[in-house]
Amino acid sequence: MTQKGVFQRELSKGRPDKELDYYDCPFSTEMKWEDFSKEFLIKLLGMWQDWNMAQALTWISEVGKRFGTKAADELMPAVWEELAKSSIHMFVPLLGPNYRTVDDIKTMEDGIKMGQLPPDGGLDRSLFAGSVEWQSPEVCITTVTHCRLLELFEATNQLESCLQLCHVAEPRGAEAYFVNPNIRVTGIKLPPRKSLNEPCCVWEYRMTDTPQPRGPGRVE
Repeated sequence: MTQKGVFQRELSKGRPDKELDYYDCPFSTEMKWEDFSKEFLIKLLGMWQDWNMAQALTWISEVGKRFGTKAADELMPAVWEELAKSSIHMFVPLLGPNYRTVDDIKTMEDGIKMGQLPPDGGLDRSLFAGSVEWQSPEVCITTVTHCRLLELFEATNQLESCLQLCHVAEPRGAEAYFVNPNIRVTGIKLPPRKSLNEPCCVWEYRMTDTPQPRGPGRVE
């Protein structure tokens, strides 16, 4: 190995002496998440969330270019469901030490918290914002007053995509993210809306006594 190669190898080792607010240290293959400050990681999570949403919109756009907007809209719910089936389990242990598998999601509250943890879950309110009214431990009503996706579709006049997202993809995706098969998501007030002063949408989340229909056969 040349002297330059040895120098580059040694330069890429080591960890900083304190938490970093910026990635302004020499490059090292030994860096860990713990080397960055809470503020840095919060900013990074927000950027990852934006990246994830941009990726989803890019996917829809590219599928639409190749196979038509209708095909892209029809595939969207299936993609959300398959993503949840393959990946949602990784978030379960974040709810607490007694949560290990999706079977530990027993209550409506557990389900809603699960649905907030993925990148498009809107935990920080930058993607979605609104209020939740609990009618009982098994039933709550969510009123969404800010939805970045709806506002984008409204601004670009993509009504058909908006209807497919809100009336089909959203309930199927939400139920998949909430995990428990007994949870039922029902739209009370859905787009299109007549005025920007109206809520984006209103949903009922209900824990039922029996497993609910899922997938393409789901009917409101």
